[in-house]
Amino acid sequence: MTKGMKPRIGIIGCGQIAKIRHVPELAKSEHAELAGFYDYIPEHAEVLAKQYGGKVYERYEDMLEDDTIDGVVICTSNDSHGKISVEALKQNKYVLCEKPMCMSLEEAKMVVDADKESKAFYMAAHNQRFTLAHKKAKEILKSGQMGRVLSFRCTLAHTGPENFSVNRSTSTWYLNKKSSGFGCITDLGIHKCDVISYVLAESFVRVAAIAGTRDKRDADGNFVDVYDNAACVLETESGIMGTLNLSYSNYGPMENGMFFYCENGVLRIYNNTDCALEVIMKSGEKTSYFSQANPSSNVVDTFAEAIQNQEASPVAAQESFDAMRVVFAIEESSRTGKFVEL
Repeated sequence: MTKGMKPRIGIIGCGQIAKIRHVPELAKSEHAELAGFYDYIPEHAEVLAKQYGGKVYERYEDMLEDDTIDGVVICTSNDSHGKISVEALKQNKYVLCEKPMCMSLEEAKMVVDADKESKAFYMAAHNQRFTLAHKKAKEILKSGQMGRVLSFRCTLAHTGPENFSVNRSTSTWYLNKKSSGFGCITDLGIHKCDVISYVLAESFVRVAAIAGTRDKRDADGNFVDVYDNAACVLETESGIMGTLNLSYSNYGPMENGMFFYCENGVLRIYNNTDCALEVIMKSGEKTSYFSQANPSSNVVDTFAEAIQNQEASPVAAQESFDAMRVVFAIEESSRTGKFVEL
């Protein structure tokens, strides 16, 4: 497509994340045109097409073969992310895919390879990178004013995907290993494995974890076959140590906090309801940032603007692959009871 033109974007998978985030944000975007919808339940696509306008496709392959479509947003279950991403890239469609990339590192490598060969690019929807607080925290740490980062502490915990997905029960695909992978490790951990590395500008080199199913049960009263809780220890290449706690059984307010303990003070992210970021120096001086929530996730606009300006992927396929490696190492450690080197 020609630089400066608005890309025409199609939606593949019209479930909850598409309905509450990607579709409304695309409809408002100044950088893209919302062009079409596909869902394996046709009524889901038809409802969105009626509300926002756009074509309904009988098969996602038809969308990928449509020369008028420049890019796609993939919002299907995890087990189809890799397959559809590779097919789209081979058709030279720009891809914004919900995390995680796919269900195995072998498949993730296929996405990376397809991205290299495509005229388009792959971008994972790592939305936490685009929050004002995380971007500012990265800037502050890079400036050196906090001195060396010594350690970190991070939690992502909520009531469980059955309270967010279209299927409001524990039969949701999120709690099925075949369609989702490793439960909270895949669903929640991928966010934090990516954003911690992004903020620190460092890769992880070693992890250890304990994970299990402590609470979620199916309709027959048996534990679901994915992890609903995990406690992890991670180490970066420069020796920064930290903890990561993930949970589907937090029945209070959602926790999304991250703390960086530095030589000259502390950064607290999403710890205070009055502000998204607090910088507390050794001297006691305190600075607060962002009293208002993000107006949008910024994911779709960032994706569309990069296409429009013919820029590189805002979240490169290789970076997504690196986060996947950490997620799989966490699962391996929890399964084997050993530290895993990356």
